[in-house]
Amino acid sequence: MKFKSLNTRITFIFLVLILSIQIIGSIAIRFSIEKNARASVSEQLALGEKIFLSLLNQNSESLTQGARILAIDYGFRQAIASNDEETILSALNNQQKRLGANISVFYTSSNFYPTADDHQIVEGEKIYEVVKSAVTVLVETAQESGDFKSFAIFNNEPYQLVAVPVKAPLTIGWVIMGFKIDNTLAKKLHKLSNLEVTFVSKSNNANWSLIASTLNSSSFNNIMTQPSNVLDTNSMNREIHIDGVSFGSRYVSILKSPNQVLYAVLQRSIDEATAPYKNLQLTLLILTIFGAFVFAISIYYVSKYITKPITDLVQVAKSLEKGNYAINITSDRADELGELSRSFSSMSEAISSREKSISRLAYYDELTHLPNRTSFMLTLNKALEEAKLTKQQLTIFVLNLNRFKQINNILGHDSGDEILRVIAEKIKMTAREQDFVARIAGIQYAMILPDTTSEIGLSLADEISRSFENPIIINMQSVDVSASIGIATFPTHANNEAQLLTRAEIAMYAAKANKVGTTVFDKSYDLNSSTNLSMASELKNAITDNQLIMYVQPKIDIATSKLTSLEALVRWKHPEKGFIFPDQFIPFAEQTGYIQLISQWMLNEAAKYSQMWNALNLHYPIAVNISTRDLIDQDLPEKIDAIFKTYHIDHSSLTLEITESSIMDDPVRALATLDKLSGMNIKLSIDDFGTGYSSLAYLKRLPVNELKIDKSFILKMEQDESDKKIVQSTIDLGHNLGLKVVAEGIENLIVWKLLRSMGCDSGQGYYMSKPMPASDFVKWISLWDNSSIFKETQLNID
Repeated sequence: MKFKSLNTRITFIFLVLILSIQIIGSIAIRFSIEKNARASVSEQLALGEKIFLSLLNQNSESLTQGARILAIDYGFRQAIASNDEETILSALNNQQKRLGANISVFYTSSNFYPTADDHQIVEGEKIYEVVKSAVTVLVETAQESGDFKSFAIFNNEPYQLVAVPVKAPLTIGWVIMGFKIDNTLAKKLHKLSNLEVTFVSKSNNANWSLIASTLNSSSFNNIMTQPSNVLDTNSMNREIHIDGVSFGSRYVSILKSPNQVLYAVLQRSIDEATAPYKNLQLTLLILTIFGAFVFAISIYYVSKYITKPITDLVQVAKSLEKGNYAINITSDRADELGELSRSFSSMSEAISSREKSISRLAYYDELTHLPNRTSFMLTLNKALEEAKLTKQQLTIFVLNLNRFKQINNILGHDSGDEILRVIAEKIKMTAREQDFVARIAGIQYAMILPDTTSEIGLSLADEISRSFENPIIINMQSVDVSASIGIATFPTHANNEAQLLTRAEIAMYAAKANKVGTTVFDKSYDLNSSTNLSMASELKNAITDNQLIMYVQPKIDIATSKLTSLEALVRWKHPEKGFIFPDQFIPFAEQTGYIQLISQWMLNEAAKYSQMWNALNLHYPIAVNISTRDLIDQDLPEKIDAIFKTYHIDHSSLTLEITESSIMDDPVRALATLDKLSGMNIKLSIDDFGTGYSSLAYLKRLPVNELKIDKSFILKMEQDESDKKIVQSTIDLGHNLGLKVVAEGIENLIVWKLLRSMGCDSGQGYYMSKPMPASDFVKWISLWDNSSIFKETQLNID
C-alpha cells in the first residue's frame, strides 16, 4: 500500500498497531473464556459424577436397611419356615411400598418369590427367567464376595439391586430389593447437580436403548451414537454438539458386563457456561471500536504536528532541486526536527557552494583556467549552428605537445604543469578576440576560429608554431618545446562538431607522424574513410600474396668510391594500381599496425638475398628499417635470430636502421631492445638524424654504430651555409662519439666533394644509384666496378 503523505502513513501504522493489539487481546480473552468455561464444565461434570454416585449409594443404603428390617422380622421368617407363599409375597409387597422400591424378591435355592410395579417383569415366562437368573447371580456374588449391591436390566429397564440374607440362624434365603433407574432418578440428579442426565443401555449386543433423560426427545440421537467400545475407563469427558449447542459430556459407567452395558450421561451446556462472558466481550468490542476511533483522531493530529516540519523541509528540498538556494530555513525547535532544519540550512549553503565549484570543474580546466573539452564542444556546437545560418566557414585547431612525456619525466610534474600553463598563455596571446581557446586533454589544446578559412587558419597556426621557437624558462632551466597542429574546416572537412574535432585530431597526428609543425586535414589521413578501409584490406593481401618487392640502394665509401653496404627499401606492386610508393602506404601501415608484418617480410627478404649473394662471394651488409612498433617489441631479437638461423647467415649480414623519433616514443623499452640486438653483434644505425628530439646525453647511451644525416640537410647544402654547418657539426659529433657517418640524398658531384672534404664516411643518393630491384643488384655491381665513377667519382649510373 502506498501513501501520499508521512502523516497518513504514521496514522495508519499506529491504527493498525492498536487494532492488532486489540484483536490479539480479544482473541486471547475469547480463548481464555472458552478454556475456563470448558474447565468449569469439566469440574461440574466431575462433581455431578460424585453426586450421582453418592445418590446411588444413598439409594443402596436405603434399600439395604429396608431389606434387613424385613429379613429379621419374626413373622416373615415364620412364613418362610412354613413356606407360606402368600404371607411372603404380602410382606415383600408391603416393605417394597414402604421403601418406594420398584422390585422385591425372596430367593431360596428352591423357591423364587418376585414382586414388582411392572407386572411384565414377573408375568412373562422369559422375563421371569431373566429376573431369576439375575437374582441368582446377585446372590451367588454376594455369597462369594460379600458385595450385596448390583445393577441389572430387566425388559430393557435397568434396576439398582441389593441382597440381604435371611438367617435362622443359618442363611435360609435372600431378600432382594431394587430401585428402577428412570426419569425420577434423572430429574432428582438434575435438580441436585444442575446437569442434564441421560441413561442409556444395551443388552446382548443389541442397539442402544434410551432409559431416561432430562433432555428433550430431539436431542437423544446424538447421545445414542456414542459407542461404548471406545471407552477405556469407567468415565470419560467428551464434547457433543446437539441441535447447534455444544455440551460437555461425561459418560459414567454404571454396569459393564459382557451382555449388559449401562451408562449415565452427564451433560453441561458450554454455551450456557460462556453466556455470562458474552456481554463482557460485547462491551470490550464496543470499547475497542470507540478507542480505535478516538486513537485514530488523536494520532492523526499528533502525527500532523510531528510531520509539519518535515513537510516544510520537503518544500525546501523541492526549491533546492530547482536551483533556488536562497531560501532561509529557520526553526526554534530544540528537538531532532529542529536540528534537522538547521542541518538542512547548512546543507543548502554547502550545496550552493559545491555546485558553483562543480560547474567550474565541469566547464573549466583547473590547471590552466582555460575552458575544458565539455565547454569546447558546447561552444563549437553553437559556433557551427551560427556558421550554418550565416553560411560562413569555421576552422578549428588541435595542438598537441611533442615529447612532453620526456620533459615531464626529466623535470618533474610540477615543472610540467608550469609548462602547460605557459603554453596556454602563449596560445591565448596569439589568438584573436573572437577565437575560443580550450584545453581538451592532458597535453592537447584546441581553438575555434569563427568565420575563418583554412588558409587563414594555417597562417595563424604557423604564428603559434613560431611562438614556440623561444625556449621556456622553468626553474632556471631552458626547455625547448614544440607542438604539432592539426587543422579542419567547416564545411569542407565536416558538418558536425564531433566529426570536425576528430578530423582536426587526425590532421594533428599526421603532422606528428610526418614531423611537420602544421597539417590541414586530408581525407587520405582518415583510416575510417572508404579509400583507406580499402587500402587496409589490400595492404594485408599485399603481404600475404607477395605483392611487395624489395629494392636496394647502394652505400658508397666517399673516400674510396667502393661499395660498402646496401639499404633495403620496400615497394608495392599493386595488381591493378601498379607501383605504390612507400610514402603512400608506410604511414598508413604504421597507424594500422601492419608495419610489423612489413618489417618481418623485409627482414626475411634481406636474409634470403644475403644468402644468395654470399654464395656469389658478394659480402655486403644490408640495412633494414625498423619501425617504432618493432622497436618496443621485446621479442624482436629472438625473431631476428630465428631468421639468421633459417638462412644460415652471419649476424653481420644485416644492419638495422632506426629513427630518433621511434627511440624517443618509449626510451626505456627501446633501449632494452637495442641492448639485446647489440649484444648479438648486429650493427645499428640512427636514420634521419637531426630531425628528431633526442638529446646528446641520451644519444651517447645508445649502442649504435652509425649516424645517417637526413637528406633535408644534404640536398641544399651547396647553397645553404646553415645546412653546411649542421652537416659538418653532425659529422664531427658522430666521429667524436666513435660512429660512422652516412649522408643521404647525394645528387651531384659538388655535394660529393663537399662531403669528402668534411670527412663523411659514406653516402647514398641518385648521384651514385637510384633504388633498384634486389634482383638487379648483381648486374649493377658488375657495372659499378667498371664505371668511370669508380675511378673519377663523376659518372652517374642509373
